[in-house]
Amino acid sequence: MLTTVEKVLLLQGVDIFLEAETEHLAKIGVIAHEVGFAPGTIIFREGEPSDALYVILEGTVSLRKSELEKAIVKERETFGLWALLDESPRLVTAVAMTETRALKIEREYLYDVLSSHFDIVRGILKCLVRMIRGSLEK
Repeated sequence: MLTTVEKVLLLQGVDIFLEAETEHLAKIGVIAHEVGFAPGTIIFREGEPSDALYVILEGTVSLRKSELEKAIVKERETFGLWALLDESPRLVTAVAMTETRALKIEREYLYDVLSSHFDIVRGILKCLVRMIRGSLEK
């Protein structure tokens, strides 16, 4: 299991947390807990309620919609952010492709941190804008 300091060091390299101050990332590190998935494990299904964001520590995860692969997520990347932020059901099914370790950050605890640390919110917003711009430029 990772210490809070180790979690912070990992989170500093994650796109959505690049704007966050170290002491604020420490609060994320405290609420994030490590989870593991064997290859083929369904982490969540399309249509399920969204309750957490995941940051991959190692491994790969396939994001599928109606059995079509939409994206592959790798180390230091996140998944589950969209539905987490708008509280809508999951848009995709997430399946571990390899042995995978991740940090799971539950919505209720994340919202508590976000409510008092705008630097983290700003980083998430910038990341979302980059994603949208990237999809529009294709």
